[in-house]
Amino acid sequence: MKRKITWAAVLALIVLVSAALALRPKSIGHHSVLLFEVGGDIPEQTPWNPLFALFEKPPLTVLDKVMALRKAGHDSRIQAVVVRITDFDFGMGKTQEFRQAILDYKRSKKPIVAYLELEGGGNLEYYLATACDQIYVSEESFLGLNGLSSFHFFLGGVWDKLYLDLQVDQIKEYKSAADMLARQDMSEANREVANSILDSLNAQFLGDMARDRGKKPEEARAMVDGFWMIPERYREAGWVDGIKYLDEVLDLFKKDSGPVRVVREDEYDQQDPVGLGINRGPKVKVVFGVGNIVMGDPGGRPFGGQIMGSDRMVKELLEAAEDDSIKAVIFRIDSGGGSALASDLIWRATQKVREKKPLVVSMSDVAGSGGYYIACGADAIVAEPATITGSIGVFTAHLSLGRLLEKAAIGTALLTRGPYADYRRISRPLSEAGREKARASIAAIYDIFTRKVGQGRGLKQERVNEIGRGRIWTGAQAKELGLVDELGGMIQAKELVKQRLGVAPDKDVELIWKRPPVSLWKILTGKVEEAAFQAFFTPEEIELLTWLRLPGLWRAGEPLALMEERVLVQ
Repeated sequence: MKRKITWAAVLALIVLVSAALALRPKSIGHHSVLLFEVGGDIPEQTPWNPLFALFEKPPLTVLDKVMALRKAGHDSRIQAVVVRITDFDFGMGKTQEFRQAILDYKRSKKPIVAYLELEGGGNLEYYLATACDQIYVSEESFLGLNGLSSFHFFLGGVWDKLYLDLQVDQIKEYKSAADMLARQDMSEANREVANSILDSLNAQFLGDMARDRGKKPEEARAMVDGFWMIPERYREAGWVDGIKYLDEVLDLFKKDSGPVRVVREDEYDQQDPVGLGINRGPKVKVVFGVGNIVMGDPGGRPFGGQIMGSDRMVKELLEAAEDDSIKAVIFRIDSGGGSALASDLIWRATQKVREKKPLVVSMSDVAGSGGYYIACGADAIVAEPATITGSIGVFTAHLSLGRLLEKAAIGTALLTRGPYADYRRISRPLSEAGREKARASIAAIYDIFTRKVGQGRGLKQERVNEIGRGRIWTGAQAKELGLVDELGGMIQAKELVKQRLGVAPDKDVELIWKRPPVSLWKILTGKVEEAAFQAFFTPEEIELLTWLRLPGLWRAGEPLALMEERVLVQ
């Protein structure tokens, strides 16, 4: 016992010393260059991971990075920013968040240049780079600017091959998640929406690139259609400014014969923004709602990304509501929805927040179906032009294992009392009477959903039904329809909060978003909610595993306010 205590004490000392050293801000000299990294998958919120407390720093989040650029714009010690862009895995909404952060930094009149190192990316990576003053690319980079596309797959033919029977009922015709499960091809309604989304995103993509590079949209169209790939070709046409390596780009900012003073973003993250005159004032809590929406508090799920449990989400929102030191809440959402019941419980918590203080929603890449349900009751909604939102609809799916059990020679027996006692039993398909009950249930949920959207958005329920019907929209389209209030990201959401708090335009508020560190006790006892498995899988593998685990997230036949897991636009 004594030896165990001794080892625990040694481990505790190591953690405390490591934490103290890690948190000590690095001294930054004048004429420094901030090296800002964009690559991989950048999380909305720091994941719970015991390794971060013991051996390594947690990854910087979207808001960490946005704040780093904001600080750099106000920091006289930073003479320039170099944005190193490698292949990344997030969507166009987050890309626009970073683009806007770059454009905001440029108001400081200090230079910011992009440097591209690409193995297979191109479209969104280059789109981000065009917000900078200049663009440089490494000689062997694959600059795959080949135009946007959306990919959809359909599982309707899988079930029979697995000796399974799937029964899907949906409200209404545009509910593409139901199509994905039940059909073997794209419906005309789904095709109509997919083309509308792609047209909206493509107009933003070409228009923004052309404007920022001093070109015409038709020139951008010709460049993308040409699919040149070779960096030198883009330089000749004026779409990049030079072929250089990172050290050569950094050397552009040499002030003397010595080396360039480079500050890495994880070091710069430790710099207090208050000393720069920003992020101070009334406290505003940022609450994150990320992942598939489920009942309860399931914590993290191996092989499948983040989960938004209703218990934890309600708890965080109500704690922010009851904390008198918190003057407003920004609810940051990145979710394609999930359980209709869990979504409704989270919606109720947002209304309890509104009774006490302002609540503004900031949408990330996706806030659709249940993700829109939990947003619709806010005082204001902010979305990026490329955010995928809407999908106001409901569906239910019943998977029957009867034929599979028979094929495996597994016998079953079911005794019932009452005509519907076998409802949702996975050993047999639903009867037609059972399906009628399911249809009535999701119709009632859809009615509640559209009514609450109407109340929250100041729209008649009939109008919500017209623009609902399961249809998804881009943020730009949603603003025209009245489903969101403003276009922008977290900083725009903060400005709306300032207005509601009566804070002067030249004053600021204090955003509180960083997770508290995991306690040593939780690490030693193993009571940590997410393991470090994600470090060992590629994003593509995690995406596949996410699809495989989806049936385990919800009960058989549970009404779902869910859209496609990810609208893949690349």
